[in-house]
Amino acid sequence: MAIGPSNLEQLRAALASGERELRNLHLGEIDGLDLDLSDCNLQGSCFKEARFGHARLTRAQVQGCCFQQALLWGADLSELQAQDSYWHEADLSASRLQLACFDGALLHRTCLRGVVAAGSRWRQARLVEADFRSGLDQLTDLGAADFNAADLSFALLEGANLHGALLQGSCLYGANLRCCDLRQADLRGCDLRDTQLQGALLEGALLEGALLPPASATADSTTNPDLS
Repeated sequence: MAIGPSNLEQLRAALASGERELRNLHLGEIDGLDLDLSDCNLQGSCFKEARFGHARLTRAQVQGCCFQQALLWGADLSELQAQDSYWHEADLSASRLQLACFDGALLHRTCLRGVVAAGSRWRQARLVEADFRSGLDQLTDLGAADFNAADLSFALLEGANLHGALLQGSCLYGANLRCCDLRQADLRGCDLRDTQLQGALLEGALLEGALLPPASATADSTTNPDLS
């Protein structure tokens, strides 16, 4: 059985030769700035504390991979398949995540500031204390993102675009959704009693079965009649 690349130089050589089946790599702490891993199968690999700033992982398969404390700022992760992967305290700020799938992934305290992630999937993902706030020059775009049954406890989403997002059954305990665009979002079955919603836009949001905060907690929100 062939042994995969064990350092950055070998990885670059494998990619240059057209190799895309690169499972079970152990390349923690590598400096993969601007690396092109598009369409690669990296399942089961470990990239703990690696640096992938502005790298391209479009359509890459990283199911079960470890990116703990990795730096991926400004990377292109569009259509990434990242089910059941690990991103604890990783930095994905300003990365592109359109149509990426993080179902079942662990993203505790992950920095996702200013990500462009319309249509992304986070079903049953663990996003405790994740930071989705907008960056200095980039609005966090989570339009139509699917957070069904995700754990967003104490997540920071202030000012993010969640227009049409699916949040049904998600845990939003202590989450900061101030000034978010939640128009047409699906919040059915959510417990919002300890969620910060001041200034949020909620016109057309689905709230059937949701437990709502006191009226004073959303006094500055623009809501539909169901939240009055």
